[in-house]
Amino acid sequence: MAPKKGKKSEPAAAAVQPPAAAGGPEEEAEDVEETAGGSKEQQREGGDVAKLTDYVEQREIDSARATQAVASILEGSQTAAEREAEIARERELAAVQVDAADVALIVQELELESSMAERKLREHNGDVVECLHALVSE
Repeated sequence: MAPKKGKKSEPAAAAVQPPAAAGGPEEEAEDVEETAGGSKEQQREGGDVAKLTDYVEQREIDSARATQAVASILEGSQTAAEREAEIARERELAAVQVDAADVALIVQELELESSMAERKLREHNGDVVECLHALVSE
């Protein structure tokens, strides 16, 4: 004998119904009020969290700007001395004589740009062998 289909569906239907619906219309109205009140409270809390997040983000941005300002001040004092040293070094390098054949040799053998090869030669006082040793060991 097969069980009747109607009896099986009744307990399943009772299990599907939420407990608030079984109580009546008064309980349903209270649930709706609680849900609506909860959403207003949640909105207020969400707004508070958004304000706090904005405040923290603003503080992070302000601290980053302050750090950049301090770094630029420190760089400003160092930069003047560094610029003078760099200008003096460039003058020294410009005074060094280099052969075009030496530059071509370095460009061909090490596949460097000619400006870089010339710069390295000048840094090594035009000595090709010393320059090649330095470039290979880098």
